[in-house]
Amino acid sequence: MDDKQVLTELPPTGLELLDYVVIAIYMAAVLGAGWYFSRKHEVKEDYFVGGRRLPWLAVGLSIIATMLSTVTYLAAPGEVIQHGLALSIGWLAMPIAFVVVNFLWVPFFMRLGVTSIYEYLERRFGVVARSLAVVLFVFILRMFWMATIVLTASRAVAQITHDSMGRVFSSGMTLDEWTLVMLFSVGIFATLYTMLGGIEAVVWTDVAQAIVLFGGVVLTLIFVGYHTGTGPVTWWSTVTSSDSGHQFPSWISFDITSRNVVLFTVLSSVFWYSCTFIGDQVAVQRYLTTPSVKAAVRGNVVNFVGDFLLMIMLAMCGMALLTYYLDPQFQTEIFNGISDPRNEKVADKVFPHFIAYGLPAGISGLVVAALFAVAMSSLDSGINSVAAVLTVDVFERFKWTKPQENSLGLPRIMTLIVGLASTAVAFAMSSIPENYNIIGITARTFNCALGPIGAMFVVGMFQRRTGQPAVVIGAFCGLLVALASAWWVEMIWFLGLTDFATVKEATENISGPSPFLITPMAATSTFVIAWLLGYMLPASDRAEANLWRAVVKP
Repeated sequence: MDDKQVLTELPPTGLELLDYVVIAIYMAAVLGAGWYFSRKHEVKEDYFVGGRRLPWLAVGLSIIATMLSTVTYLAAPGEVIQHGLALSIGWLAMPIAFVVVNFLWVPFFMRLGVTSIYEYLERRFGVVARSLAVVLFVFILRMFWMATIVLTASRAVAQITHDSMGRVFSSGMTLDEWTLVMLFSVGIFATLYTMLGGIEAVVWTDVAQAIVLFGGVVLTLIFVGYHTGTGPVTWWSTVTSSDSGHQFPSWISFDITSRNVVLFTVLSSVFWYSCTFIGDQVAVQRYLTTPSVKAAVRGNVVNFVGDFLLMIMLAMCGMALLTYYLDPQFQTEIFNGISDPRNEKVADKVFPHFIAYGLPAGISGLVVAALFAVAMSSLDSGINSVAAVLTVDVFERFKWTKPQENSLGLPRIMTLIVGLASTAVAFAMSSIPENYNIIGITARTFNCALGPIGAMFVVGMFQRRTGQPAVVIGAFCGLLVALASAWWVEMIWFLGLTDFATVKEATENISGPSPFLITPMAATSTFVIAWLLGYMLPASDRAEANLWRAVVKP
């Protein structure tokens, strides 16, 4: 099929006034929640960890909404549409990660009694290790993560609403102009209600947002099945048939440049969950809001069960949409004259396009609210957690604020600064070509820091001999491995090791390591190098009291 061919447009013609009413009601409710909880906070402990009294069910749902983000909400269906099922099958490894997190990480952090998890690294190694982790967390892992969320959410919502804005509200903005309006609106709105309500507002709005985002996927599956008269069996056949351009992925391969290998996606899933729930303040801070280890464990059960179900549903969403838009009856222009959903320039846009043109009025608004929900739930959590780290690990640790001060002034100022900074970074990232796959963007930016940070905590928990010099060098080496893997093609082109005249030609003809291997390779490199250097460099005299068994089973 010719990608330039514009086929039959599907009714309705974008969002209707009813859809915007639904979206407005949702936004007003979220802002109201921030105002309500702002009246309940008196001290920093309330603002950052909710007084350690939040119920486990709410915390579990909050983690689902937080860690999902628009990045995954849009990238998971887009990855299935463009590349097939490898990533979706890799999620079957989540039970392994669940065992690690529930029985090793959660009891450990709950017994530490910290506000920022990076306090532990100073107890175990020293202030340099703590500061390195804070820098990696704030300036690479979460700042770029939040910026990517703002960017992907604003592009998706702008794509959905642009045509109807001109019709419903007589707007003459171009798509690029409207995207920038959405970008600043998403970033500033999330910053405002997070600054007002703190972590308690974050958790309770996340509960509602988790329900909405589940509903968005379910409604999409129902309407695709209704319109096409198909179901999961047909969708599976479509995505694994040669007619779709895909096939069932290989289970194992020795070629690390192969993308669609189940072993690689399994490793990615295990390492991502394991490193996130040990080294990422955004994730671990949720557990710190619960009153006990038992409550935190229950919250984690809710998180993993819900996350697993949602990941499967998002994979089904990708399969269903591929079936839908490959059906001659429903083929249509998706974006800029392109009708093939597998095209790299539109794969991540297929889900937003269906929301705008494949769902009835009112339902479209609800699913757009789901996109806002998943963006807000991640942004509010990221903003609050980064503000907590900057307050505790920087201003209080280095005595840039008076020790007796326990007001909410500094935390709220930090929240405002972090929110505006992430919005500014998103604006800078808007120049990234839109044909980059979302999964590829995440692997090449913020996920480069996840492996080294997670491995630093594992080293501290289980390597007695390793001291601060060894773990710091190991983390630097792990970061270099991640960056080299992520930017391998560009790096060898820059060094003149290819015959291609431009970097674009190089990236089109040469493959670097699979993006699913970046976090596993970085984490493993950090751990192994720190372990080996532990026998060569000075050991730590703080190790014995801060090992896993000493903290969990004193």
